[in-house]
Amino acid sequence: MSRIGRFASVALAVLALGVGACGGKDKGKSTTPAGGAGGGTGAGGGDAVGMNDGDPLGGGGTGTGTGTGTGGDGSGTGGDGTGTGDGAGPGDEPAPPPIVPPNLDISPEKARTQVEQHLRVARGMLGAATPDPDGAMREARAALAVDGTSIDAIVVIAHANYHKRLYDTAEVLLDGLLEKRPSSRDNEYLYYVYGLVYDKLNEPQKAFTAYKKAVSLAPSFASALVNLGVHQLTNKQYRDAVATYERLTGQLGKNDAPTWNSLGAAYRGISGDFEPTSPGRDEWLAKAEAAFKRAQTADRNYGPAYYNLGLLYLDADPFPTANGPMDTLARLNRAKTYFDEYKNMPGVDMTLYDERMKDVTKLIKREEKKRAKKK
Repeated sequence: MSRIGRFASVALAVLALGVGACGGKDKGKSTTPAGGAGGGTGAGGGDAVGMNDGDPLGGGGTGTGTGTGTGGDGSGTGGDGTGTGDGAGPGDEPAPPPIVPPNLDISPEKARTQVEQHLRVARGMLGAATPDPDGAMREARAALAVDGTSIDAIVVIAHANYHKRLYDTAEVLLDGLLEKRPSSRDNEYLYYVYGLVYDKLNEPQKAFTAYKKAVSLAPSFASALVNLGVHQLTNKQYRDAVATYERLTGQLGKNDAPTWNSLGAAYRGISGDFEPTSPGRDEWLAKAEAAFKRAQTADRNYGPAYYNLGLLYLDADPFPTANGPMDTLARLNRAKTYFDEYKNMPGVDMTLYDERMKDVTKLIKREEKKRAKKK
């Protein structure tokens, strides 16, 4: 049986990412370091609040404002201005042109374009490294001035309230949409923001359900997928997490360190379902090793990838290689090396570092004594 439960609680970045995406932290003892910017970091990579709520439609999201406002055509007709009176002389004034009132309405197509422009700017403000919720609200209200029926504009306002830490206000806005606007039930952006709010309100099951609904409506909604994966790792739904993160790295082409790190955590989690001598276990461990190293390649300063590699070598005994099981002392020293590298990374959690170094140092000394007795 793997010691995965002993050395790490497999839980996650965005946030973290980047801009934070979810809610309350586990009050129990953690064995995972805080994640960097971006989505969740997986085992040994951060806690469940490290999720990315950047551009809500980044990486393939499909939510767009579709409401259009229409008015009358504003046209009017007058008489033709001609007279039939007889005896008109050459000095008579010509008839004035007809008076046509101006058309103050815009076409539905132009209204839709203006709404989409305002919402695009608003989402960009919310997805910036330093979000601008007030600016996003102004843009969303400008969109509503053009089309008062725009569901996405109201969701943007709820998202902005989330960034202003007005979580209850955001929830009330979203609840109102679901209650009064049945068409909002098919809006993936609404469920994504629900997930963000529920995470902050420490309601992880509701957050998980919301992200899952968002992804079911928009399978390429990258930000929702990242946060769904965070919860799947936290819930130890490793095979589901693999499917989520493989979609991100494969179909959607996400190549950032947090995503690869989280995929490695999911692979490592599955390896714990196998006995130490099982070939299936070796396959998953090799995948985990490769994924963590991809995370290192993507960002050499991403500490959780180093921590997770150290944890992988510390925990997996025996550790498979192309030439058979890795030598025990070599495996432990490799774990120690990665923990030492993690110590020098930005955002290091020194408590976790000290705990893991205590574990690996004890095992190295035990192995060295065992070998000394054999001489």
